Amino acid sequence: MFNSRPFCRAAVFFFFILLWPLYAQTGIPNPPPLPFKEPAQVRMLPERLTVADELVKEAVERKGVPGAVLLIARDGNIVFRKAYGVAGARPQARPMREDTVFDVASLTKTIVATAAMKLIEEGKIELDAPVGNYLAPFKNAGGEKAQITIRHLLTHASGLPAGIGTAGKTWTTSQIVEDIAALKQKHAPGSGFLYSDLGFITLGAVIETASGQPLDVYCQQTIFSPLGMKDSGFRPRGEFALRAASTSPDDDRPESRGKVHDPTAAALGGVGGSAGVFSTADDLARFCQMFLNGGEYGGARILKPETVALMTSKQSPFAGGARALGFDLDSPYSIRGALPPGSFGHTGFTGTSLWIDPLTKSFVILLANGVHAKPAIPALTPLRRMVSNVVAASFADLPLGPGRLAATLPKSLEEYMQVQTGLDVLIGENFKRLEGKKVGIVCNHTAVDRKGTHLVDAMFANKNIHIAALFAPEHGIRGALDESIKNAVDEKTGLKIHSLYDLSVPLEKRYRPAAEMLQGIDTLVFDIQDIGVRYYTYSSTLGYILEAAAQNKIKVLVLDRPNPLGGLTVEGPLLDPQWASFIAYHTMPISHGMTFGELALMFNAERKIGADLEVVKMPNWNRRILFDQTGITWVNPSPNIRNVRQAAVYPGVGFLEGMPLSVGRGTDTPFEVIGAPWMDGVALADNLNARRLPGVSFAPVRFTPTSSKFKGEICNGIQIMLWDRRLCRPTELGIHLADALARLFPQNIDAKTLEIMHRWIGNKIIPEQIAKGTPPDEIISSWSKDVDAWKARRTPFLLYP
Repeated sequence: MFNSRPFCRAAVFFFFILLWPLYAQTGIPNPPPLPFKEPAQVRMLPERLTVADELVKEAVERKGVPGAVLLIARDGNIVFRKAYGVAGARPQARPMREDTVFDVASLTKTIVATAAMKLIEEGKIELDAPVGNYLAPFKNAGGEKAQITIRHLLTHASGLPAGIGTAGKTWTTSQIVEDIAALKQKHAPGSGFLYSDLGFITLGAVIETASGQPLDVYCQQTIFSPLGMKDSGFRPRGEFALRAASTSPDDDRPESRGKVHDPTAAALGGVGGSAGVFSTADDLARFCQMFLNGGEYGGARILKPETVALMTSKQSPFAGGARALGFDLDSPYSIRGALPPGSFGHTGFTGTSLWIDPLTKSFVILLANGVHAKPAIPALTPLRRMVSNVVAASFADLPLGPGRLAATLPKSLEEYMQVQTGLDVLIGENFKRLEGKKVGIVCNHTAVDRKGTHLVDAMFANKNIHIAALFAPEHGIRGALDESIKNAVDEKTGLKIHSLYDLSVPLEKRYRPAAEMLQGIDTLVFDIQDIGVRYYTYSSTLGYILEAAAQNKIKVLVLDRPNPLGGLTVEGPLLDPQWASFIAYHTMPISHGMTFGELALMFNAERKIGADLEVVKMPNWNRRILFDQTGITWVNPSPNIRNVRQAAVYPGVGFLEGMPLSVGRGTDTPFEVIGAPWMDGVALADNLNARRLPGVSFAPVRFTPTSSKFKGEICNGIQIMLWDRRLCRPTELGIHLADALARLFPQNIDAKTLEIMHRWIGNKIIPEQIAKGTPPDEIISSWSKDVDAWKARRTPFLLYP
């Protein structure tokens, strides 16, 4: 059971207070503070930051906030730092200073989460291990308590209550752990979000057990001291405490300063996993910059880059508001405002907050002493979000989108962050650029605007545009047909539909528009949702349209849409040109990381097509944004890609299609399950889970497909549990799946069976390597040069940051 070790805490506290200054001179890194630069030097608009200044000034002067410190930084430089109002108002005013110390309240959770991730790196804690492995009261409690994991604590998914009564209470850590373990769960672990101080108090106890040190000492040794956060720590004393902003609603006497405001942390003696840290804006700036630097600051390495990536991406196992490990992303508590999706941060009850954005390499720290007001005004969320909006509007290199005056600030989060597709832009222009044109439309059912209006219907309603014909790719114009498509007439508009997927047509004429289909057309509009994978017929259709348009002197207008995988995932070997086909149009890796607009530019240039091409770009999209962060409604691009999870794993599961197994076609979860009557799902799940692949885990399942392979037969297999799409490497996942199948079931998955994969993989070398038992990591490393070459090739054609 956990021991609070009061003697150990006192001894190490003595060391840090009295001996640390001498010890620090022996080579321990002492990182300098962040330097100051003018906003324009880091591509920020000073006049916009003036608006943030006015917002905080107004909150202090007119809305009752006693005082605040605002700090804004970008590219490793502070661009704005200012103190407002008073650190203490009663019995006499004490001015707020830029180095005022704040009780940061729940910002403590980000520190404690960082400490936990350090121990996870060192193998002393496991992210998905039960808390009972470290704290006996949770193990002894049994039931749902025994099922709570470290991940649940970090994402507020434990089901533990938000707090516990503190009246007349004092606890040691071991005592409060006993009390928490005895409380009734609010919900089952992992089933929902409930912000819980008790979860982080429990996490602090786990840290103490795993590290063998008191929480405050461990944080001092592993975070505060290495980062040079000299004005940060639990239980401030002396001059450190005297500089603290008051959190007492009554007075600002010296003896009341430096006392933790949170009653549970106070009952624990000032040290708890949910609250208790005191810090300054400059010290927190070092902490924020460490995350932007991938876990390092000024020569001090706190976390590995991959740990930072894990910690700051979506990890919450529940549906709804997204949480990272110790950070907020998009939960109801979020103050992201108009800062880009993928940014992260936290708030504190006393009036503190920080928000970090990797895309713009910036962060905002706003520290206020709202609880010193009479009455207290800790609910500073509107102010925090407005400041975030203004900072987002200040990036000179992050445009706000077309049609908005340069000096206009975003009016709302919805207005700023909603990604517009090329179709949204075209409709917003009332199709001006197509007036007087004779238009052919190449689209399918995914060509809808934000309101669900189909491109054909929106354009047909515009009497200034003549639509000559429609062109149907695989799956058809309006429905999701999983069959050969014949020429037809659109029932809604009466327009003629030319099929580009009539499987009865000779192969040499199939998939391409014939010259007679293009008669009377001067512009082809192309609008189809891609999924970011080489072996998908829509990219070939795009290429063939460009070729036909060039041959017939027709302009092509590509309406761009997001890559559901984002623009950062690039994986897999380049296509060997000899294996080019309708599912492999161009020499690119399996996951290409481009939009269709960007691919069109590349196809046109690299294949020397020479088409008259224009791309209608997407306002507000960037390469970091995944599809579910765009605000665009998901429309299944094909019948068996029904959600973003399936799109995310398709690049790896897809190249198993030719094998004698089901990839879930004919089930509710295509590409999320694989199986066969001959397969041992338990053995396969155990094998794959032991590999610790990033972002995924595996569970044995049994399913019966209603169509496709093994129709009507019971299949044993696995379900792929996708926990984090930013971490998952789908093509690497596919290699591990193929390797595990070949090793476990050689009688069913042999060299001849594996050879079929070459159509999807793009070469015959990798299937041969899998058959020979080449380690997956060796196969995966073999395409690193291909990926580097592709990234260099695609650079001239990228339209988005």
